[in-house]
Amino acid sequence: MTESKDEAPFMKKFEVPVSILAYASCSISMVILNKLMIGTYGFNFPTVLIFFQNLSAVVFVVVLKQLGMIDYPPLEMSKVKRWLPLTLLFVGMLVTSLLALRTLSVQVATLIKNLAIITTAVGDWAIFGHTFNAMTMSAFLLLLSGSVLGASTDAWVSLEGLVWAGLNVACTSAFQLYMKLVLNDLKQEMGRWGPVYYNNLLSLPPLLLPTLYMYSDWMPKVQDDLMDNPNVKAIMGVLMVVSAIMTMTSFWCMSATSPTTYSVVGGINKVPMTVIGIYVFNQFPTPAGTLGICGALGGGLLYTHAMNLKRAEDAGEKSPSMYSPTAVKPLHSPR
Repeated sequence: MTESKDEAPFMKKFEVPVSILAYASCSISMVILNKLMIGTYGFNFPTVLIFFQNLSAVVFVVVLKQLGMIDYPPLEMSKVKRWLPLTLLFVGMLVTSLLALRTLSVQVATLIKNLAIITTAVGDWAIFGHTFNAMTMSAFLLLLSGSVLGASTDAWVSLEGLVWAGLNVACTSAFQLYMKLVLNDLKQEMGRWGPVYYNNLLSLPPLLLPTLYMYSDWMPKVQDDLMDNPNVKAIMGVLMVVSAIMTMTSFWCMSATSPTTYSVVGGINKVPMTVIGIYVFNQFPTPAGTLGICGALGGGLLYTHAMNLKRAEDAGEKSPSMYSPTAVKPLHSPR
């Protein structure tokens, strides 16, 4: 009995860094691997990729429930009707993210999508009356100026990519605000895993339609070009596994760390993602672009710090809702 008490703190210390590493690794891997599939290997069918990734996530949570490891409410039509608009925004987030990655460098895509912090905060102010302090405004200034500088000096920027990244920002903000505005009561009934199950399951029908419609286009690409490449086979296999366990690592990190640590991890996570993307795809920014990237990423970290201070002042160290516009998104949407 004494041994188990002594081992508990040790295991807790071990669990924290491992959960952070697992969550960060999955999040970064999803972006890099999807960019490889669409950009490097020319599999220009984002809805097909997302369909199979979300299907993997659904299968994973269903298996975990059957094993008694997790629980979530069954499908109910009343919940489905209220949740469906959110799912469509969820699909929009994923599709526009991949379409932006197709023609933008990882660093620019990350910078532009990070602007969702500003648009969501503005929506939060307009709808809920939340106010901004000096630190928050400074973070917004860094985010905006850094993103403009980074994107304007990047050799791989394109109008198409910027449009898709802008639409991703709109979908992301709408997703978070709708979650808080409309589903604040429903989230209590859904529990921790309900949103994961509902989001991914309800996303399959709208993704299945274009997947079937384009079957004659993407299947020959898979059979004739991709399946002969062992690298592509490995990437596709890892993508399916990572997409399935992504949500689990996110919730593991949430439960093993404090709310402050989890949100900081979400902010810092963009730094190695950007660096890895630069080297993997050999898309090095100019000195001015590097300055813009550092400024924008620093603005994101400053905003995270400001929000953590505000939460600590308002209610002490309590867990931020996953539905809050200022919280890091754990709902299987890092792509």
